[in-house]
Amino acid sequence: MDFINLAEQSSEQFIKLFYQNYDTQRNLLGNLYREDSAVVWNGNAVSGLQQLSEFLSRLPASQHEIIAYDCQPIAATMNTQGVCGILINVHGDVKYGDSPGKKSFSQTITLMPVEGQGTNYFIQSDIFR
Repeated sequence: MDFINLAEQSSEQFIKLFYQNYDTQRNLLGNLYREDSAVVWNGNAVSGLQQLSEFLSRLPASQHEIIAYDCQPIAATMNTQGVCGILINVHGDVKYGDSPGKKSFSQTITLMPVEGQGTNYFIQSDIFR
């Protein structure tokens, strides 16, 4: 399988999993990050899994609607199994809590392959705006 097809398939699966969990089981999201993952949410840096978990638990309930996404393989990050990282850009609308309106959002996520685990990935970088 070539890099582009793998990036497309992996991104589609990731986006479904990520936003479904974000909206229904946010406590599971921490499993997708590592201690040194870089997270920036609306200009606020969050570091470490403990701080990320606490931050996510303080956010109100959400409903994400994905409008479009694009992904690019990052060939320079290929692991020993021939799997490379993926850069994903997502655009959509999100509704928080009881707020009547939706807000547009943009999110850029860099996925890196977990060494020795085929096409399993972790979030190296996550920027939400």
